[in-house]
Amino acid sequence: MLALALAAALANSACITRQIRETVYDDGKIEIILRSEKRGSKIVPLGLDQPAEIAPVRMAHILSRIDLRPGEGGERKPAIPLSNLFDMADAVSKALAEASPNQQIVVQSIRHGKSLLVFDRQFLTSLLVYMKADLLYIQISRSDWPIPKAKQRSTSVTGLPETHIGEYPLNFRLVVDPGMSLVDHQSVAVQWRDPIFRKPTRTRLTATGKIVRRTVLMESTEDTSDVEQPTVSPELSSDQLRALADLEDARRAGQLSETAYFKRRGAILRGETP
Repeated sequence: MLALALAAALANSACITRQIRETVYDDGKIEIILRSEKRGSKIVPLGLDQPAEIAPVRMAHILSRIDLRPGEGGERKPAIPLSNLFDMADAVSKALAEASPNQQIVVQSIRHGKSLLVFDRQFLTSLLVYMKADLLYIQISRSDWPIPKAKQRSTSVTGLPETHIGEYPLNFRLVVDPGMSLVDHQSVAVQWRDPIFRKPTRTRLTATGKIVRRTVLMESTEDTSDVEQPTVSPELSSDQLRALADLEDARRAGQLSETAYFKRRGAILRGETP
């Protein structure tokens, strides 16, 4: 009987699911973890469409458009604090390009706050990111959450609570813009190729309740009025046409600013680009 019980215990232990974590970025303020699960000796398949490429600037535009409303009828505010937005977008973009189809991207970000002229407060923003069916899924479980003194870290984000699908530790609801749809009250599915994410914005709620968005990145606000914009000639070579097509793809993907786009386009049309 003992042997049978031991055999059963060993069989059950072989099916235990455990997390596999790979830290791909950690600068003390932002930590990015590629998280998967292993059942027995095999990785649990998730079937995600990864690795995937989204330009950091487009990722920043996406994150800047996710807002939340705390509690019941709380004031709408950005879900991602601006102080870490750009570094987070860059790190998430790189992680997405490294992630396998079986890895979720865990994002942990700490903002340092000031109290009585001393930086002694820390706030955690925690989210989960993955790509499926050409949609970018983002779940946010904590947004600028005050970290208890006992859990504060001076140089690391490690050990703080992470985001898990289906877990909602705090009471808030996400508010989304065009190009996004709610999966549940703290998760969104983003049509990341939508042209709306070529332009950077941040939400502001006026005293009258009107939602206003203002520009927060420089890439899309550069003045292009003085940039030469030659028209396409019917005598373009095949190399020029191919270069123009590649340039348009890069523009649609949000990989370059409008000024850079028009300058490169002009160079191609003038025959200056091979």
